[in-house]
Amino acid sequence: MQKNTRRQTAAQNRGFYIILTVCAIAIAISGYVLFFAPISNNASMDSVEYVPDLPQTSWEPKEDVLQDPIDNLLDDDDSLQTSLDSSLDDTLETSDEITEPTINETDETTTSTTSEEQEEIQETASTTPVWVRPTDGEVSQAFSGSKLIYQETFGDWRVHAGADYSGNAGDHVYAVQNGEVTDVTNDSLWGSCITIKLSDNRTAIYRGLSEDTKVKTGSKVSAGDVIGTIAELVPAEASQSAHLHFELLDADGVPVDPEA
Repeated sequence: MQKNTRRQTAAQNRGFYIILTVCAIAIAISGYVLFFAPISNNASMDSVEYVPDLPQTSWEPKEDVLQDPIDNLLDDDDSLQTSLDSSLDDTLETSDEITEPTINETDETTTSTTSEEQEEIQETASTTPVWVRPTDGEVSQAFSGSKLIYQETFGDWRVHAGADYSGNAGDHVYAVQNGEVTDVTNDSLWGSCITIKLSDNRTAIYRGLSEDTKVKTGSKVSAGDVIGTIAELVPAEASQSAHLHFELLDADGVPVDPEA
């Protein structure tokens, strides 16, 4: 009886250890598979991608959805190219329509302005009379206007109605502007005198000329024409050496400064 009991106990113990051994082997194999098998295949755990357990559904794209757009693009290739070319042409035409008129208008405006300015300059040049100095000498006695100055020849105070230009006997005297000679006279105090009605309605009076004047009453003169020469002496201004006494009257006959 005791022997049977011992045998049962030994058998139970052996069975337990067998089961324990099987479990240990299973655990070892599982650990090997999990940890050592990837490494042996030149892989790492970093490359293992976690995939959640999602319900798997079989889905396949409909052939019409994928193929139709591609077919349409292939079929419409010519029309697409034509559309692009047309759009490009329209853009270029629109750009030309916007740009060209602006440039042309600017050019026309500039040309018109330049032309008008040139015409104004030409009109001004044609209407502005040419003015020439009456002789080459410098002013020795200026125009005094209404101011009285001392006159040494007569020893009194009087206005100086013209400007005196220094020179030498025989120096040329010129027409200051285009005009017509209205008077040629000889005066005991002023010597030979010439009066010219100028083109701008002013009057030029030359005094202190020699007797050999180059013009006569009614002569037409142009600016710069020689009309006479300076005399050796002007009796009315004998205190001065040879010179030309020149007077300029405005359209109303009022004396004005010839140098103004």
